Amino acid sequence: MAVLPKYQLKQLFEAGDLMTEVTLNDFIDSAYNPVLVAGTDIQLTKVTTPSGDTITISSTGGGGSSVIEGPGIDITTVGSDEKISLNLDTSQTNLIINGSDQLTFAGVHIQDEGLAVGTYRTINFIGDDVLAEDSGTPNKVNVYIPTPTFASHFDTTDGTTNGIVSESGITRSTVRISSPTVEGTPFATGSAPNTPWAGTNKPAYTSADGSVTFSTAEQVTGFSVDATGDAIIYVAFQDANNSSLKTFQTTVIYQDDTFTNTDGDIEVIISDYANDTSKRKAKVTVNIIADSIFSLAGRAGGRYNVIIGMNTDTVTDGGSTYNFNSSDVFFDTNPFTPEINGNVSIAESTNSALILTKHLSGVEYYIKNSKFEIDVTDIDNLNENTQGRSASASWNFRATGTDYGLSNLQLTAWSPSVGSFPGWSNQYDQQNISYDYDTWNLNASNYRFRNSDAKIFSKVYDPWGSGAEESSPNASILIDTYVNRSTRLGEAFADETERLYRDTSSYVAWDSTKSLADVTQGPNGTGSAGTFNNGCIVGSYLVRGSQFFADNGNSAQIGTLIPNLSSYKPDKNGSNPNYSALSDIPVYHRKFYTTSGRTISNVELNFTGSFGTSGNATTALENSQMKIYIRRVATNDTGSTGHGANPLAVHGGLYESGLPANGFNDGASGIDTVGSLIRTGASSGNNVEFTFGPNDKLCDDGFWVEIQLVDSDIKLNTLNVTLKFSDGGANESAPALTPN
Repeated sequence: MAVLPKYQLKQLFEAGDLMTEVTLNDFIDSAYNPVLVAGTDIQLTKVTTPSGDTITISSTGGGGSSVIEGPGIDITTVGSDEKISLNLDTSQTNLIINGSDQLTFAGVHIQDEGLAVGTYRTINFIGDDVLAEDSGTPNKVNVYIPTPTFASHFDTTDGTTNGIVSESGITRSTVRISSPTVEGTPFATGSAPNTPWAGTNKPAYTSADGSVTFSTAEQVTGFSVDATGDAIIYVAFQDANNSSLKTFQTTVIYQDDTFTNTDGDIEVIISDYANDTSKRKAKVTVNIIADSIFSLAGRAGGRYNVIIGMNTDTVTDGGSTYNFNSSDVFFDTNPFTPEINGNVSIAESTNSALILTKHLSGVEYYIKNSKFEIDVTDIDNLNENTQGRSASASWNFRATGTDYGLSNLQLTAWSPSVGSFPGWSNQYDQQNISYDYDTWNLNASNYRFRNSDAKIFSKVYDPWGSGAEESSPNASILIDTYVNRSTRLGEAFADETERLYRDTSSYVAWDSTKSLADVTQGPNGTGSAGTFNNGCIVGSYLVRGSQFFADNGNSAQIGTLIPNLSSYKPDKNGSNPNYSALSDIPVYHRKFYTTSGRTISNVELNFTGSFGTSGNATTALENSQMKIYIRRVATNDTGSTGHGANPLAVHGGLYESGLPANGFNDGASGIDTVGSLIRTGASSGNNVEFTFGPNDKLCDDGFWVEIQLVDSDIKLNTLNVTLKFSDGGANESAPALTPN
């Protein structure tokens, strides 16, 4: 039982609860310790009595050690005691005896320019122009007035220099990251705590060895004064999951020096080491060879970041730590360049409804919105180890079909806007990928191609390079996407919407699907210039069928003849013709007409084209190298009209050139006689004018024209007509539309 305080014992006694046999025994046990040990110079004497033991404590020593005086200490005997006194320098007032007879520190006396400010125990330095800092030496503080200037710390601008660390030696590009076999084999893209990069667009680069440099812009402070200091630089090359693939730490930095790790893939260079007031400063450069680090870790590149830290010198800079952490980047070792090891092919749609065509002069052409099918097989190395093109995550597959009038396909294999990539996955080593697209649209407007060497081309890319461009085999195709250009007073020779066939009794609309050699719509040429064939419309020209010429894609090759078209596509409606034998004079019929109801007196013909040795249309007509016959549809009085009207000649001599004996007789004298001549002297160059004769033989409604190209060198491009009326009013024209 514990010993109770006196007041509690009193309370128990007054309450009658104090003394019992048990409590008395407990009290005796707790109040008396049967063991008492004598110490140095102490003697214990024990006397045993019936009432208990009595212990006497006696001193056996000779007294304490004597007090010895020293400098500034006096000992004075006062009776049986000794008094110790301290001798104070009364000339100083920093240590004083206060009003309680206690020795105390009064403080430091502060003056400003010799005038007393006061005595203070604590000095607080305030302001931009004063600096107080621990000197590193015990009990010593350094105070700088004015504040000294120090270089900034590592990767900061907290001082007078730019200490920010920058990355150099690589160019970061945003590309698509492929997927490894498993994370870390053969590269890593990220795992907990990081988000994986596989299948996303992230920064990456490639180079021969992945070298990258980190350096401070200028000197940084905090290095050691000598080898006894402790300033160091440490480097950690971090894997995609923030674990370290390699670390390195320098020894003490106290001068210009170069530190290199054992494998030679991390190097720290200290340069421009110099005094920095009470500290030391220098420029820091860290070189890292990423490929070596990855290779030694069993990796083929991958995602990483670099941590560079500086521990400043403890004595001169307090031993602080400053860290630079680069943002993550993917190093692509770029082992292979993508390539097409299979075939590139194109064909018209297998769906007949998607093959759109038209005919001109019996020849079938693809037209706008016709569909084609493209296949590219065995594309390899497309995903090693990143994807994209030109250092970006843009399209990495291209197909061009300029010959076919097709828009370029520029696609990302991972997300194609059209078609599909059978066999593709995001796996870094995916091989034998294909591309398939069955509705490649011919969308070029006003486009022509006629040749046997039509191709498409395909090329594959990665962010750092591209394979060779591959092409499809040559194909013989015919394309013409021009829409109708001809008008009621303009002939473009680009279509046959106004073309007519002159049968035995009437003019009939021309059937463009029929061959030029089809006897059901023969040429029916007028006069005796020679034998005739139907003229051929090709590439906005009227020529002989045997002069059917090539076009390399809106680039007419008039001198390159390809009259045998039997092997050319499209042939949706049957094989194309062979016009090699159509070398006779080409003939072309059509009607020019007015909607005004006015009577036509004269007509101007404006030609474009090539006129061979004649040089221009007027000369070609004069020499009858080009012949034009005119037949009125109707007349204002007595002129010859209709299908069987006397043919009036724009070629040959001039109107009334047979006078006085043989004047104009409306062609009654016969074909090509002076009585049929109607060309006037107003004709010049490619502008030709003719008349319908005297006032009783003028033309109403319109007239039929029959064109014969007698000279094989003549090729007509356009013929625009201007009507002049007998009432002297405004002329009428409606030129052929352009482009032509």
